[in-house]
Amino acid sequence: MSKVWTTSDLHIGHNREFVYGYRGFASCEEHDAVLVENWNSLVAEDDIVYILGDVMLKHNLEDDDFKYGLSVLEKLNGKLIIIRGNHDSESKIEKYKMCDNVLMAGDAALYLDYPEVGSYHFYLSHYPTLVAHEKLKPVKTALINLYGHTHQKEHFYNEHPYMYCVCLDAHDMKPVLMEDIIEEIKKKRSAYRDGIQK
Repeated sequence: MSKVWTTSDLHIGHNREFVYGYRGFASCEEHDAVLVENWNSLVAEDDIVYILGDVMLKHNLEDDDFKYGLSVLEKLNGKLIIIRGNHDSESKIEKYKMCDNVLMAGDAALYLDYPEVGSYHFYLSHYPTLVAHEKLKPVKTALINLYGHTHQKEHFYNEHPYMYCVCLDAHDMKPVLMEDIIEEIKKKRSAYRDGIQK
């Protein structure tokens, strides 16, 4: 049975030290090679991966057709669904769609029901979005926001149990399995509930 993963902010080809250096790499090329290695060690060919924006940037000034970024993107296992981030222009979206491993690209946000593990509900977006005001709402009835953009290392946005960061920065340069996200959210919600009741 195929698995479902999420991630964001791949920044393939982003040849700036504030990106690859912040993530602990000496170069953009090293960053991208580790990304591919980590990804393919977890994700199988038939798995689904939701990428919540900021897939690639120009590797250099001569890279008008994003050949470098697309060549890295096409090495990633799985069937990719890409949600637009602030660095994903319309021309990039069209290029993503031409990759054999990309099923869909372009939506700014996506509502996802996940019945495979007990019917959970997700709002997938590049930007963090408050979708569940009630932090004590049961996990199965809450709308959970999975987001990127912030490049934070913490898994939750301001400790909110229903706002979960899937950035590579927060997950050791790896995509995150949906079942693991659900378990972590359950623990966060329980810790919040127990803290309120003390």
